[in-house]
Amino acid sequence: MAPLPPDGTARFRFNYVVGSNDHSFQIRSGGSPAAVGTLVDGFLSAISAAMFGLTVTTVEFAASGSSIFLPVTSGIEGNAYGSGTPIVEQVPWFYGFIGRSAAGRKWHLDLFGGVSIGINFRWSPGESGAVDNAIVALQAFGSNLLGIDGSAVTVYTYANAGSNAHYQRKQR
Repeated sequence: MAPLPPDGTARFRFNYVVGSNDHSFQIRSGGSPAAVGTLVDGFLSAISAAMFGLTVTTVEFAASGSSIFLPVTSGIEGNAYGSGTPIVEQVPWFYGFIGRSAAGRKWHLDLFGGVSIGINFRWSPGESGAVDNAIVALQAFGSNLLGIDGSAVTVYTYANAGSNAHYQRKQR
């Protein structure tokens, strides 16, 4: 498939902090900031038991065709999820949720702050109730979760886990 421009859909960027590290993830959606904020709150609440302390700091929005992200109010700014603080070895740990758009494009969302990466770096259905709940919450987005091609995303029933290489190198 030919590459598509990254600004082909409206995007929300959720900025958050885990420990002392800033991160963000992006949701492509045509929904309102409040609607998408409610869905993301459900997702983060569902995975909270498997997360170190995570606080949403800001939410930004970029319209389709624009690369400029501007602050919006989604209603979850300042919300905290999970508990505890990762030790140095745990800072790079993340959960990787994956799926495909209706048009066949790959989709993923990586979330830093996972408390465990498992024994085989994948959470299959039934291995983690919190990860299972988070997947169900993402699947509940329905047409409010779009791929880069603008079509709805089907979120797979498993999640990957890992240790981000950037943070591994930074620790060395």
